[in-house]
Amino acid sequence: MTILTSLELEKYSRQIRLDGFGIESQHKLKNSTALISRVGGVGGTVAASLARAGIGHLIIVHGGTIVAEYLNRMMLATPDDLGKPCTEAFAKHLRTINPDVRITAVNEYINEQNVALLVSQSDIVIDGAPLFEERYTMNQEAVRQKKPLIMGAMYGNEGYVTTIIPGESPCLACIYPERPDYWTNIQVFPAIGPVPWIVGSMCSMEAIKVLTGFGETLKGQLLLFDIEINRMQYLRIHRRTDCPVCSSLGISG
Repeated sequence: MTILTSLELEKYSRQIRLDGFGIESQHKLKNSTALISRVGGVGGTVAASLARAGIGHLIIVHGGTIVAEYLNRMMLATPDDLGKPCTEAFAKHLRTINPDVRITAVNEYINEQNVALLVSQSDIVIDGAPLFEERYTMNQEAVRQKKPLIMGAMYGNEGYVTTIIPGESPCLACIYPERPDYWTNIQVFPAIGPVPWIVGSMCSMEAIKVLTGFGETLKGQLLLFDIEINRMQYLRIHRRTDCPVCSSLGISG
């Protein structure tokens, strides 16, 4: 087990003081690996937050290069990064935020060929992908390997967050048996920075809770909010006995 240095103890002292968190949770974070798929508005906020919180290892997966329209919402992209590979830019900024965090950058998107290996290398999976094809692929593999998965999504003014614990909570295929039509074209969906940042902050806190045992997670609940009208609600969600992905694990939640 990797121990905390004197500098880290000082750096994380404020969160260590939290009732129910403490130094044991900080040790757990430092010895944990989080896989983040798509490190854009949602995933980039998760990565930055987990880096500041003292996660030990981040595996960031994102293809393509930085373009101008990313700059209104991606916390880890700046004008100086235009034209650079996304993972190169994101890794650079994450190392600036916290040089103690190990960064593994994968310059491609999650697919059926790479998902098994990537999930196997992680303790938790954070899904920030805008396409349901990627989401379904990650969900299926996380369930197969029984790895917890945090799902964060946004569209326009709306945000959605839930925590998936295989065998205990609904999986993505339980919640969305079919892909919603309005999520099919990532080139046109509207986005403004605060929405994915709120979603990403919530996802990072869910990841911290799952990894450390601190607090209560969104297991079995879907959190929805609309920032335009300042409305938030929690929906109780249930596992489907006929789910093609997770029903084989039995129903325990």
